[in-house]
Amino acid sequence: MAKPPDIDIPERSKVGKTSFDIRPKKVEQWLGDLPRANLGETARLLYDTLLNVNQTIYAYQDRLRFLESMREPVQYVTESLKKHFIGASYPLPVKNQKIAAATREIQVTMATGYKIAISDMLVNTFLFTDKKLLATLLHRAITYYGRTLLTSYQIYAPCAPKVWLELHKLYSIAELRKIENQPVADYQRIYVERASINAEYSRILLLALTSPYKLRQGEASKIYFTLERWTPHCQLSNIEHYRDRERGYFAVMLNRDTPPRSLAMTMPEDCDPQQCRILNTESLAELIRNEIQDTEDLGNTTISSIELSRPDLSHDLLRRLLVAWGVETKRSFSRTHKQEKVEVGIGLSAIHKHISRRKNNERTDIYTNPAHFESIIIENINEEKPDIWNMVYPTELPGLAPLVEEEINLANPGDKDSPASPAYQQGTWTIINESAGGYCLEYRKGNSAKVQVGELIGIRRKSGSIWKWGIGAIRWIKFSSTRTLCLGVEMLNPNAAAVGIRSRGSHAKALAWQRTLMLPEIPAIRQPASLITPPTPWRVGNQIMINILGKVLPVQLTSVTQCTGLFSQFQFNLISPKHPEDDTQDVSGHWELDKDFAKIWSVM
Repeated sequence: MAKPPDIDIPERSKVGKTSFDIRPKKVEQWLGDLPRANLGETARLLYDTLLNVNQTIYAYQDRLRFLESMREPVQYVTESLKKHFIGASYPLPVKNQKIAAATREIQVTMATGYKIAISDMLVNTFLFTDKKLLATLLHRAITYYGRTLLTSYQIYAPCAPKVWLELHKLYSIAELRKIENQPVADYQRIYVERASINAEYSRILLLALTSPYKLRQGEASKIYFTLERWTPHCQLSNIEHYRDRERGYFAVMLNRDTPPRSLAMTMPEDCDPQQCRILNTESLAELIRNEIQDTEDLGNTTISSIELSRPDLSHDLLRRLLVAWGVETKRSFSRTHKQEKVEVGIGLSAIHKHISRRKNNERTDIYTNPAHFESIIIENINEEKPDIWNMVYPTELPGLAPLVEEEINLANPGDKDSPASPAYQQGTWTIINESAGGYCLEYRKGNSAKVQVGELIGIRRKSGSIWKWGIGAIRWIKFSSTRTLCLGVEMLNPNAAAVGIRSRGSHAKALAWQRTLMLPEIPAIRQPASLITPPTPWRVGNQIMINILGKVLPVQLTSVTQCTGLFSQFQFNLISPKHPEDDTQDVSGHWELDKDFAKIWSVM
């Protein structure tokens, strides 16, 4: 049998006068005396006791018995503390940040306790290991690391170093002992009380693949609990079992401190068969499609309307999960093969930069500069075409449509673009096939291009004598062994204008403009005008200001067309500029980890 990987555990000392007594009767009495009405004091006592026991030498059987008795009070405390940071406005106040950090540390200390028991058990019973007991220990440690990651995602904080590496090591031990598929009972689960180590590990992998830092508040926990009943529909296997690398597969590097990633974006030399596992989500995708078809839609799940108490998922969220888990959608239009070189920009900021053609690369807020104009060459003054931007603006606002047209013309002159800034470099891609709904793009210079499924993409093509930026969304990614990267792109609009938006309120002038794209209406397919914004903080019902070439317009977001987690698309209506502006709040912020909890227990 191969040697199991070494897991990270703290140094421990022999039992002393200050050591906690973990005999069952003493523990039972101590738990009964906990001041549960005082949540902060209870949290402090649990945290200090867990640290004490983790630093003391005990038999692994006694340690397991102690940890199992601590699960209920730890669950009570961590769930109660969530009210301080779940559903709160961001950035979190310092007090709430410390409470969230304390919650994570309590969960980490539980995982560490189970790891100590695992290590001691493997050392003392190498030949005759109780597999059922070892499976329970591994399952518990993986579960608490999963909850630690969930808490990080809920507060949009980075996960602690080595968490992923320790998770991978724990799963590797289960594989080596051939107990990864042995069911383990866990009364704290909601839907499925008995689950294997494989299922719990896959649950965490799938959660990480949802782009959790792009999820709205409340969605990460909903996905986490729903995955209890979904994980049996995905398969985790050795890499040699799968030769098809095209869809629904993700690579898990067991020897790296990294979450899973798309197999299509993984180089063959980076995926050692001994240390790489493949997660197949095709069956899971089919299950989600059936749920969308067979269940009633909950409606909108914007930040203001999501019901945190409801366990079921909206159709909008289910569709985003399909995109996040990398499943190719069925083709709706026939393809036409071709070979055409095009310029491509990836991401909202990069596309906005290219369209607006701002030259100032030093300032992050491009709208603090005066309006920038350039002259253009008019090749044919008699050429007249329908102005689709007239469909966006009513005639009560005279002179606005020319502003939009000028913005588009400034962004799409007949000559070549100036060199892009290093932060927003364009790439030359090849269209290898085209349909009415989109393109298949190919890039032959390796995987240096930073792309993600669900990301916004701009494609610059020549229409007559005019260069135009078409806007689309990346729906699938393929990466072959020949280092050729292919993207499936769904086109959203053949044209766009670069604008800026900010909240409409009494303090709005103090806020910076955010880069946004305005897509015109397409009457032929009854597609209304829309705005492409960052995924947060905008939501349906917001009143915002749009800045286009110095002209500021008040509008209200009326509905969300899609939200991939990397961008949102909203429909909007113009509103009267006479309405008083509401107060606004800066939702940007930075969360810092601080383990100094001495002053936080009392404020809980």
